[in-house]
Amino acid sequence: MSAARRTIVKVCGITRLTDAAIALEAGADWLGFIVNAGGPRQIGAAGMAAILRSLPGAVGVAVLARVTPQAALEIAREAGATRLQLHHCDALAWPADFPVPCAFVTGVDVEGVAHAPLAPAPHLVHLDTAHATLTGGTGVSFPWTRAREIVGERPFVLAGGLDGSNVARAIEAARPHAVDAASKLEASIGIKDPDKVRRFVAAVRESDER
Repeated sequence: MSAARRTIVKVCGITRLTDAAIALEAGADWLGFIVNAGGPRQIGAAGMAAILRSLPGAVGVAVLARVTPQAALEIAREAGATRLQLHHCDALAWPADFPVPCAFVTGVDVEGVAHAPLAPAPHLVHLDTAHATLTGGTGVSFPWTRAREIVGERPFVLAGGLDGSNVARAIEAARPHAVDAASKLEASIGIKDPDKVRRFVAAVRESDER
């Protein structure tokens, strides 16, 4: 892999300022916050905004589910979000000129089959392991080699069961634009393990240099 490559690293499911600061110190590019997608890691727009106010310049990704474009924009402004990650939203009906960059999540089952159409450009595609009830944070991977068959040459975010032990293999297999991890980097639900976060980021950077 070319030394010029730099895979974007997103650490998601952040609930505490301490964990956000550790992720940035480790070299993460994007911080993900569950704003309205449900689950034990949800902190709401106000919680996300409070953390980002203490981290000037940080790229905060608000994770939203089942929202309209207008509602998403209002939440993004309240949360101080730089980007949005959208679950269960109709990407085909989303404005192409939406003022906040969006990644639309497409679920992929354990056989490597996508469960929904991909978001059209200019929106970013985000592939994650499909689950019957969970929006994300499943801790389960899908076959990484299927990713490029699904997206072609488009840039995309790869998620699902990634951590420091397997992310280099995932990057080699799928060549994603960005990688995203949440539950595999935790000491307990919603609480990050600093060593796991650092190992994850370090593994990505080492892979990029190969």
